[in-house]
Amino acid sequence: MKPEFICIGAQKAGTTWLYANLKLQPGFSMAPVKEFHYFDRAESYPSMNTLAETSVIKRLRSPAYCGLCAKRILRSLRRADLRRACWWARYSFCDYSDAWYRSLFEMERGITGDITPSYSILNDDDIRRMRATAPDAKIVFLIRNPIDRAWSMFRFMAKSELNVDLDDFEAFVAFANSPGQELRSDYLRTIDLYSKHFDPKSILIGFYDAISRDPERLLGEILKHIGAEGPMVTHGLRKVANKSVSVEMPAHFRKYLEEKYRNDIDGLATRLGSYATDWQSALNGGAAGPGAGPDPRPPVVRL
Repeated sequence: MKPEFICIGAQKAGTTWLYANLKLQPGFSMAPVKEFHYFDRAESYPSMNTLAETSVIKRLRSPAYCGLCAKRILRSLRRADLRRACWWARYSFCDYSDAWYRSLFEMERGITGDITPSYSILNDDDIRRMRATAPDAKIVFLIRNPIDRAWSMFRFMAKSELNVDLDDFEAFVAFANSPGQELRSDYLRTIDLYSKHFDPKSILIGFYDAISRDPERLLGEILKHIGAEGPMVTHGLRKVANKSVSVEMPAHFRKYLEEKYRNDIDGLATRLGSYATDWQSALNGGAAGPGAGPDPRPPVVRL
């Protein structure tokens, strides 16, 4: 049953890199929408509500919505891609439902999945609904040092929002303590909740660090977990996707985040090992990794 996999995050932890590389793999057919935001579409979630209005009749009352739908379909028709035009028509002109969600993946000819980082913040009920909707889906959870993840997201906001000042410490603290950011960095909560509803053997934890250190092994382990077979396309694996503004984190910003996430990182190092032990070592003034040469640490952890 499709989708074969769902990547649940984390934000700024390599999900765009994963989407870009899965599109290149033989036997895969990834939808043109990377982030569906189907299970987190309730307004109570601090995430994008692109599917908030379930009724297609109500959506079609918006000229802007109709224009966007027409643009997507016409673009596919100009490329003589009738199959993709039909996909966009179904995506646009149906009421949103679990059956509708599954049908979008059933239209894909190869292995396919949903990559929505905001799924890491889902509550218990919506994870249960995900399991009922996609019972055979393998779960992929990419994680990143929560200190670096928070700073990367703050930099990303500075790139996309004109009113974000990278030197404003109070604004940064408010951002770091906002519900959405705290949930997105609470990896152990996410792992525990998903383990309640999905077979732990179907859950794979991948480390963002391995994208630069060991991308071939990382992607290979993800493909194996999903169930892909055959040769792997490795061209461009070290290319960073969706890169934030490159700015060094101020020392007092880092100190604040180190204290905020110290207990979390200790827990991750104990439970997951691998690169999480590097995060812990760096917090305690030690070396962050084995240095140059082949990386002995596993790029993924299975529960």
